[in-house]
Amino acid sequence: MLKFLSSALRRRPTRAVALAATASVVAVLFVPGLAGALSLSSSVPAPPASPTSADEIQNVDQVKTAIKGYYGDTVTSQLDPVAGTVALHEFSATGAYANEMAGVVADAEKELGKPKAERNTGKAVLFDIDDTTLNTYSYEIYSGFVFNPTTNAAFVNACLTATGCVFPAVPHMVDLEKYAESQGYTVFFLSGRPISQHDGTVANLTHAGYDVNSADLYLKDASGATEPWLSPCAPTCTTTQYKSLTRAHIESLGYDIVANFGDQFSDLNGGFADETFKIPNPMYFLP
Repeated sequence: MLKFLSSALRRRPTRAVALAATASVVAVLFVPGLAGALSLSSSVPAPPASPTSADEIQNVDQVKTAIKGYYGDTVTSQLDPVAGTVALHEFSATGAYANEMAGVVADAEKELGKPKAERNTGKAVLFDIDDTTLNTYSYEIYSGFVFNPTTNAAFVNACLTATGCVFPAVPHMVDLEKYAESQGYTVFFLSGRPISQHDGTVANLTHAGYDVNSADLYLKDASGATEPWLSPCAPTCTTTQYKSLTRAHIESLGYDIVANFGDQFSDLNGGFADETFKIPNPMYFLP
């Protein structure tokens, strides 16, 4: 099984990561100067871009079943925040997903705990939000793995309604934040969520147990009006551009991002982090 820990994507020199994805994710790390690639997994290979036979494509319903099995699908009594008619699902605290997360966090704590002279001042860690710090499995099952901005916003802002929060913490990630803080790291959150979801995001992170300083939370202003560091690409920044330019901005404030955590490679690409950690997420892919 692929261990969802991508290490040593150094700020200088930059290393590139390529992703092939179907039911399970296959990651390949390309390092300049080395022939070929280091395969991090022997998972199910991606189908061809232009298949000539249905046999070359894994059955979608089987993939969904496998995802549910991986998360340890559990039906709850909490109803959806859209119409209040559908019982939400959640992951199991003892399932494969939670167990894999325990390994990722253990490795991250080892890295963050290493004594290094250059980490004496301004050291920081940076977390993505969706499926890095807050788990959105309930929404994926509710939506049938089809993103809809209106229903997704209802889930994101559920903490501000009578429904209450519906996104729990990703397993063990609250403990990782507490550990980082105990080691003297400043914690930043960086998400592609729009700035209009600021209050719901803060409420959910806080409810899940995270310490959140609004000044250290970055959500996306697609226009770039309130985030001038995005001027090279706004209003059409890709995820990689948005996140790497924001990390560059954070480091321009005097911080060294020692570790960057994300569930998508677009969260991690582009440099401006000493180490990167890939959080497992077989539910969707964001280029």
